[in-house]
Amino acid sequence: MRLLLAVAAVLLLGPDLAWAQPSFDCAKASTPVEHAICRNDKLAAADRDLAATYSALLARLGGAARAHLIDDQARWLDDRAQACIGEIAAIARCLTLRYTQRSATLKAAGEGAYPFVSEHDLIRRGKVKSVSYEIDARYPRFDGTDADFSVVNKLFARQAREGVQDATPKRDIDSEREQIWTYEQGFELHRPGLYGLSVAVSFYIFTGGAHGSSGVSATLVDLRTGRSATPADVFQPTAPWERTLADIARDDLRRQFVERPGFPDALEPARFDKLMKDPQRYLFKAFALELIFNQYEVAPYSSGIYRVVIPYARLTGMLRPGAPVGR
Repeated sequence: MRLLLAVAAVLLLGPDLAWAQPSFDCAKASTPVEHAICRNDKLAAADRDLAATYSALLARLGGAARAHLIDDQARWLDDRAQACIGEIAAIARCLTLRYTQRSATLKAAGEGAYPFVSEHDLIRRGKVKSVSYEIDARYPRFDGTDADFSVVNKLFARQAREGVQDATPKRDIDSEREQIWTYEQGFELHRPGLYGLSVAVSFYIFTGGAHGSSGVSATLVDLRTGRSATPADVFQPTAPWERTLADIARDDLRRQFVERPGFPDALEPARFDKLMKDPQRYLFKAFALELIFNQYEVAPYSSGIYRVVIPYARLTGMLRPGAPVGR
């Protein structure tokens, strides 16, 4: 009878709580990360979904690909335990972003030939005089042998190292006020085509002052050549893709400015066309191109990051045949 009443009570609290069980037995939770997941129904659901995605991908792989995925997941779990520490709320924040990005990455890895991309992490903590620092910089490494990925691998590793350097106080820092500097970097993968893989690197840095700074940079990697591809490599040279994308983006931003005011002068043709030249603004996803405008580029810090989503259906006839984008 008591068991029936307990089950009924849980069901009355709603389906999310009733079914929010992670991939492991919470009765056997033994680490801070596991306890944080068990106390948060959204994290529990994310853990369960990630485990299902991982298992499905693992089941269809064999040989070197299977071994690579197992090693990468083990490293991800180990880095998760090292990075997500502290009070329960801090652990939950750390886990939320990690699960979101890892889920997107594993799904992209399963949407075609396994890409052999592993996740690596630079975790640093310390204190210089009155300034403490906490660093968690995750970045991808392309481990495939069918192409030479050395250039893009150096790019991603350098980006992480530079973030670490910027957020690490120098020995001669002149500060008497207790501070905590932070650098957080993560990434997720997207599969815009059979031969392309997009890497979206996000970061947040705080090194004193009124607030931190965040942003996203995108890189499209051609899996056939191992090199990064620019928008000019994706679109037909004779198509008016630059004008078309700029016009669509400008109109979309004007509409977004109604809710989140931006800088009107940022949309002036000459200035805006210059912004559109940045290849790391172009995030090619499975069914749409997402244009990213980071803080301060078109609006004040408080307005955050703007995104303009353009379905490929609006760009019919503009993509190059054989480009790393398109199915």
